[in-house]
This record gives sequence, C-alpha cells and structure tokens, in this order.
Amino acid sequence: MRRMQNAVVLALITAGVASLLALSPVARLMEEEFGLAWLFKLRGPVAAPDDVVVVALDRPSARRLGLPPQVRLWPRSLRARMVDDLARRGATAIAIDLTLETPTDLIQDGALSRSIAAARSVVLVEAMEREDLSVTDARGNPAGRMAILKAVPPIEQFAKAAVALAPFPLPKVAARTNEFWSFKEDAGDRLTLPAAALQVHASSVHALWLSRLREADVPGLETLPPDNNLLAEPGAIQRASQAVRRAYLQDPLLETRLPPLPAQLGDRERRLLAAIDRVHKGPRHHHINFYGPPATITTIPFADLIEDRDVPDLKGRAVFIGVAERTPSNLDTFYTVFTRDGVDISGVEIAATAFANMLDDTSLKIPGRPVELGLLVCFGIVMGLLAYLLPPALAIAATVLLSAGWLAAAVTLFGQSQLWLPVAVPLMVQLPIALFGGLFWQYLTTNRERRNVSQAIRYYLPEKVAANLAHSPINPGASRDLLYGTCVATDAERFTTLAEAMAPRDLAVLLDSYFAAMFDPIQRNGGTVTDVVGDGIMSVWTEPQPSREPRLRATLAALDVTKAVERFNLTSPGRPMPTRIGLHAGWIMVGNVGAKGHLAWSVVGDIPNTASRIEGLNKHLGTRMLASDAVVGDLDEVLTRRVGRFRLAGKADILDIHELMARRTDASAAQLRLAGQFVEALEVSEAGDLLKAADLFRQVLSEFPDDGPSRFHLDRCLRHSAGTAPIEDAAIVRLEMK
Repeated sequence: MRRMQNAVVLALITAGVASLLALSPVARLMEEEFGLAWLFKLRGPVAAPDDVVVVALDRPSARRLGLPPQVRLWPRSLRARMVDDLARRGATAIAIDLTLETPTDLIQDGALSRSIAAARSVVLVEAMEREDLSVTDARGNPAGRMAILKAVPPIEQFAKAAVALAPFPLPKVAARTNEFWSFKEDAGDRLTLPAAALQVHASSVHALWLSRLREADVPGLETLPPDNNLLAEPGAIQRASQAVRRAYLQDPLLETRLPPLPAQLGDRERRLLAAIDRVHKGPRHHHINFYGPPATITTIPFADLIEDRDVPDLKGRAVFIGVAERTPSNLDTFYTVFTRDGVDISGVEIAATAFANMLDDTSLKIPGRPVELGLLVCFGIVMGLLAYLLPPALAIAATVLLSAGWLAAAVTLFGQSQLWLPVAVPLMVQLPIALFGGLFWQYLTTNRERRNVSQAIRYYLPEKVAANLAHSPINPGASRDLLYGTCVATDAERFTTLAEAMAPRDLAVLLDSYFAAMFDPIQRNGGTVTDVVGDGIMSVWTEPQPSREPRLRATLAALDVTKAVERFNLTSPGRPMPTRIGLHAGWIMVGNVGAKGHLAWSVVGDIPNTASRIEGLNKHLGTRMLASDAVVGDLDEVLTRRVGRFRLAGKADILDIHELMARRTDASAAQLRLAGQFVEALEVSEAGDLLKAADLFRQVLSEFPDDGPSRFHLDRCLRHSAGTAPIEDAAIVRLEMK
C-alpha cells in the first residue's frame, strides 16, 4: 500500500510539473528551441509541392550575365524581360520580394512598369519601417511615445502596375525563424506577400468566390469591380481580402450561409477555393512547415531564365523572385531548423514555403491547450508509475521505451498530419523527474549496502607500501614524507546496479576477482595501492623529486589496467564492470593517517583529490582514461589527445586534460586520425569560432560516431552559439557537477 501511495505521488509530481510548465511560456520556448528541431530532423526533408517555384537572383547569375554582384544595381530592363518571360510561360502569380521604392533610369523603370502591368499577375513587396510618434494627452502635453509600423510602397508607376502590394515581415522566436503571418494586423490587417500571391494564383476562381460571398451579404464588397475581376484594378485584391477577413471575424456563422459549390466544379478549382477560404477564416499566425534545406523548393537561377537554359514548365505555377544565395554571406536569409554549415534559408524561399503551406493546408498545427495538458498529464502519470513500481533495470527500460514510443508517435503525426505534439517537455523534464524519483528509494537501499560492502572490503584487502616509499623503519604515529607523486584513481561503472542486484557476499567475491585483476598491472609497473573504497582504487607512484619515470610508469599502468578490466569483463559477461581512470601528478604527503589504533597508509593532498575529479570527468566526456598535462605532457611513448581545458567541480585551477589512447607503438591508423581531427576542431572551438567548431566536430562524428569528447564539445558549441547557455571563455569548460 505504501509503495503504491509513493508511486501515485511521484506520478502526480511528474504530471504536475509538466502542467505548470505548459501553462507558462517556458514550455513553448522549449518546444520551439528543441522539440521542433528534433521533429524536423527525424522527419527529414520531404518533396516540395510543384505549384511554386523560386527564381534566384544570385551571384553566379551576375557573373554569367556580366552584372554587378549587388542585385539593386542590375538593370531593371532585365527584370522586365524576366517578368515578360514568366508571363509568357504561363506563371499564374509572380511575387517579387525586392523593394522598388527608389526610381532609377526613366526608360528602364518604364519598361519594368509596362511588363508588370501587362503580366496582370505581379505582386510587389512593401518594405516595413518602424516609426516613433509622440503621444499627447487631452491638453496637448507630451504623454509618451508610440511605435507604429509604416508601409513603404514601391514608386507610383510600379504600384499602379502591380495587381497587389503586400508586406512580408517575419516573426522570430529567439534567433530561429519558425513562423509567418498571412495577415499583418499592425499593417492594417493586410495580406502578406505569400497570402497575396495565393490570391493571385487563385484568380481563376475569384468570380465564384466573390459571387458566393455576395449571396451571403458580406459587407464591403460594393467597391470591388462589378465583374469580380480583382486583377483589373490595383488594390482590389487587398480590399476584397480585408472585407472578407472582417466578415469572418465578426460573423463566425458566415461559412454556414455560403451557397454550396457547383457540382461540376473541378478538383483544381475546389482546391484553390478551399485554400483562399482557409486564409481568410483561419488564424493570422502560422508555423512554417519547412520542406528541407535551402533550394528544396524548385529554384531557377536568374541567368537560366534570361538565357532560356533548362527552364522547367511554369504553366499554372506561382513564381517567387528574390535574392537567394547559398552562401553564409547572404544578408536576406534566416536561421531555421534546416540551417547547415552556416547557410540559412533565403527570405524568398520562406515566402514560397509559406505559400505552399497555405495552398495545401500543411502549416504546422498545435493542439489546443486542454489537449496538450491532457497529453502531458497522462504521459507523466504513466511514466511516474512505471519508474517507481518496476525494478530499476525494468524501470529504466520501460520509461525509455515509453519515451521512444512517444517520440515515434509524435514524429509520425508530424510527418503525416503536420501535428506538432510536445516532445521537449516529456523527454527533457518528465523523463528525468520520473526516473530520479522512481529509482531514489532503490538508490538509498543500494547505497546503504554499498557502504557495508566497502567496509568489509577494507578488512579483507589491507594496503601495502612499496619499498621505495620508505627509507627507514616507519614510526606508525609520525611517519609522513613529502614526495612528488603520480596518483591514479579508478572507479567502476554500474556498481550501484550490481550492488542492488547481488547479495553482499556474492558481490564481495566478485570484487575480489576484480581487484585481483586491477592490482596486478599496478604492482607490475611499480605502483602502490593506497586506498580501496567501494569499487574505487587510489594508487600512487612517487619519487623524492619531480621525475619523468614515475609518470610514465603510472601512465603505462593505466593502459594495462584498462586491458586487464576488459579481460575480466570477458570472464564475467553477465556482470561487467567497465572502469574509469583519472591521473594527476604533484606534491603529496605520504604516510600514516588515522588515530586510536586504526591507521592507514595513504596519500594526502590536492593531487589525489584532483585525480578523482579527473576520473569523474570521464562520465561527462564518455571516455575511459583521462590524465592531466602534468602527467603526460612530455610522454612521447603514449598516444594522447588533448580534450580541453577544464575547471573541475569544486576546483579553482584550470587543467589541460588529455585522453590516454594507446601506447604509441600500438596505436592504430584510426586512432591517429581521430586524434588529429579532434585537436583541429578543439583548437577552433577554443579560439571562439563555435559554429565552425561545431561543423568540425560533426565531421569527426561522421567517421567516429561514438566519440564522446566530440559529442560533448559539439553539444557545448551548439548551446553557446544558440545563446541557450552563457559563455565567459570559449577555451575553458567549467563543470559544476562531479
């Protein structure tokens, strides 16, 4: 009964914490920053719709056509040719994501305006400027300032020639672009560029669309062309959309009063009508469903269009035109979940993506708040019950499998239905809470058993002192020597799991065999075991003065210990004890420690403590053997790689840490290659170029996917470059936990 009560409490805590997060902005930020990136990464790129094409104004086109690299300096007569060609090829909508608020040559401007007018399908973007206005009270006294967004239209001849003008601002969450607007409220609730392009693309059904709205007595349509031809009059598209948008907002039942569609209406027309209806009655704000990295949407270089080289069929397709450089230097780009190697997605491709999302209703959909809370509560309750009621190994397996199943379901729904379910909160918050709480009781029991076993081991494994530590008979009460020593600390992984799964007597027998395997290489290389605590060993190599020899012997012993543990684990396949090792060198006090008849020969000082901290660093880096530069800095006999500069938990000094890889004579080509590639990436990271360092670490991981230090530094680079964690010095890793 007590056990079930505790399980229910844990389940409610797991569910309650997630619920509180879901009611705050924190959960949404976590899903935006982490969950969405995971879902897109696991889903991968998908085919973009054929209805939209991007014409890229890029530097390769400029070089081919002998034009200046700055697009704004290109002759507008070339843009006129482009518009003429797109209209001739049957493009249904031409959206130009280039501001044209400045006149140039009269002849060229005239040619472009005539081409725009002749096409009768061109939508021009309006720049948006923020303007600060002074606000006064009723008496005319200053009362503050107010910022408003002000549209900056193209020059008059272009504005009159285009069928629509539309802004295209993009909202940002943190540094990443995830969203777009179909209507911009603080710009007069006007259609944005992709939504206006969709309206033009659907011009073939304007007459039917407006006639149904007129039959439903939608106000505001009186000023539109009587023949319902919205392309014939500049501004008619925006006026019609604003009127319909207002009608839907004011009358939620408007849709029920619309007459039915004609039975003979074709599939294409039904699709277009459904799309523009969704735009006007749906939300202003949408989450972008990216199809993939830059140029996933069909992209035609400007030069190909001008030279008529390999241009695909454009009949019936919407075309978005803008600067689209696939280089990190492009200014009109946005950081997204598909940013790779510093190359972001261009603004014009985001506009085309938004257009395609609205056309096929594939923008991301977030479940309502009650549904999201219900899902998190159910997940938390099940997770808490499993984590507490099952034995530790089964609890870990069950909660991990449940989390994997949740993630798999979320990815499936994301890919098939564009449904964005929470994944960051369940996996980053609820899973750790449930596991920690569920295993806490078992941990307390196991920890008590571990202390008992450790005490028994100290009786059965007395310490020995190597002959070179004593030059004369030892006075048990006062024998202490200041020596230069190399300390080697070891600790076995999974000992807690073994301790709780085995009887103490059986565990003691197992540890006897384990220690026998460990002590042999230590003693064979001249070391002395000074402490055995639980599953951990402290051994030391000393000399009266700093010397290279004891450091080398300690390092070789660490390599031999690792091989001995591997052999031991082969003899105990069901009870392996993988071992972590840490080495540090410096001045230590060696001698008797204790009182009242219970003395132990041990080492005292900061060096053994730091060696233990270095051993614990293996858990963070996913390594087995780490040593300070004080130990291996000048040892050419051993292949090492520097894994960074660390300030360890509870320590003030900063240490250069190396991983012991192999005797240099035994090193494989792969180990040499890994060491070289990793050091290059680490140097770039320590120089502060985190994005480049992240790319280099990814390259290392592409060849060595299980390399823990590369994974550690990649995660650190990504956290710091994304601004999710502060950084004082890129070259120093500060650890707060052992």
